[in-house]
Amino acid sequence: MKINIVFLRRLEPEEVLAKIRTYELKYGNIENLGQRIGKGRATLNEALEYLEWRRLLHAYKAYEEGEELDYVLEEIKEKDIDSLKKILTKERLKILIVLGREEFESISNLARYLNRNIKNVYQDLIILQKNGFIRLLRKGRNVTPRLLIDQITLKFR
Repeated sequence: MKINIVFLRRLEPEEVLAKIRTYELKYGNIENLGQRIGKGRATLNEALEYLEWRRLLHAYKAYEEGEELDYVLEEIKEKDIDSLKKILTKERLKILIVLGREEFESISNLARYLNRNIKNVYQDLIILQKNGFIRLLRKGRNVTPRLLIDQITLKFR
């Protein structure tokens, strides 16, 4: 049986920039696309891309001005039950829940909070990062886990 994992994931600054650059390569600049829409010469897909492009630009500008980057994308991944059980173990779900409530300056602080071995927590974080749930950021000598998802929904088919 296949399961669709639908999650809302916050994009990182480099991902937002990459999406902006993709639109720039495709259309030149946002004003050109806006003019096509204004003259009624744009397709529905172009109009939707214009709206996304504007949201990306707005989110990145706020980020440059010191605010937290706030751009969320819905992603769908199809997994079988066995794969899902390997990715979202009880311990990894605990990590996701804890990271949703608190921030930790290091993996060792997170491991201490969870009362677990740092090596095991690190291995779990690597798996969660590979599957797009978190990001590990280097801050000086510390590696900081950052939750990227806001919501997970499972759809059974």
